[in-house]
Amino acid sequence: MRTCISVIAGAALIAFVSVLPAVAQDTPAASGEVTLKGMVLNNVHTGEREPSVCIYVLDGPADIKAEFDKIMADCYPEKGLDGDAARKLMDEFTANLRYFIDGPIADKLREDATYNARQVRAVTGVIHEKDGKKWITASKCEDSTFDYPAIMLAPDKPFVMPDREPLTLKVSDALSIKCIFAPAGKFFMGEPYYMCPHWQEDPPHMVTLTKGYYMGECPVTWEIYNAVTGAAAVEGQAAQSPANVSCADMYDFCRMLSEKSGRTVRIPAAAEWDYAARVGTSNPPFAAKYASQAGDVNKGVKSGTPNAWGFYDMFSTGWERVSDSSSVLDRHDTTDPTHIPPEDAGLADKHASHGHMAKGNSGYAIGEFEYIQSEPCDPAVYPGIVRFRVVVED
Repeated sequence: MRTCISVIAGAALIAFVSVLPAVAQDTPAASGEVTLKGMVLNNVHTGEREPSVCIYVLDGPADIKAEFDKIMADCYPEKGLDGDAARKLMDEFTANLRYFIDGPIADKLREDATYNARQVRAVTGVIHEKDGKKWITASKCEDSTFDYPAIMLAPDKPFVMPDREPLTLKVSDALSIKCIFAPAGKFFMGEPYYMCPHWQEDPPHMVTLTKGYYMGECPVTWEIYNAVTGAAAVEGQAAQSPANVSCADMYDFCRMLSEKSGRTVRIPAAAEWDYAARVGTSNPPFAAKYASQAGDVNKGVKSGTPNAWGFYDMFSTGWERVSDSSSVLDRHDTTDPTHIPPEDAGLADKHASHGHMAKGNSGYAIGEFEYIQSEPCDPAVYPGIVRFRVVVED
């Protein structure tokens, strides 16, 4: 949950929703120039040490289109992508359709790419090879569009379904939390480079979850939060809307619910949230795929349809906290990540401001993180409230 995006230390979320001006020149196209359409990234996104800018090409001359079609035919099965298939697909794009950019506008493109990576761009220039890499000496760049293949935009179909009945955490005689089982598995987390990550917090990497876990089917509501903590209802808070509380209060809630239920209750790690949101698949997480699940949690939980595993509100208005620290920027394969920030472990003042990751905004794809403040978030500043849900360890 820009994914508690889940999800940036003591800094407020900045949503880059505008498109930077196109870099262009008015000179006529030179002989031999071609136009490549795709995602322009820089080394900030890919994690490479040397400053660079490149384009992951999606469309272009006939040979480029043929290469794209071949990669899709060879590497994107009808059943969808598991972790290994997703990595192979991205590696094929990197090997065959990644062009580094040089020329008079390269520095400007590299600068713009940091905050403008999501926009498809059309880069015009001359293609050549150098140092074993493909290059385009760019003379012009404009904003553009591209229609990804329908198979990439199809709803995620799980490879496996939960093999255990939901778990019910009793809160009171009248209230309980329904938790859905997510089976253990492996997936390719983050947005692949051909889709283009918005920012560098969550580069694509393999995550292995060796244990299944139960996760709340929807965010914790004010009614549930008040019942567990004993806090009084505040005027203007709808009982069925998600609780918008500080990180410290969120962790206090989990501690109290653990004592009440006799189970280990905690905040999900970003990987656990992401894995459940994508129902165990590694298909590219385009926002358009989740339109039916998006709703307005300001009006109450379960505001959209559930995903194939039964989780609600993973893509509703707003952000959702996870337990990951702003100091952890995974670029490497990992197993059972947790990344609990010291402040959340009770090693700092209760209301210390610290980075916390967030995700779940319906305006963006999943696989994104943003560093947000640890305190409750103002809906006038953030696109909707910041919510949380719980994990119960199996």
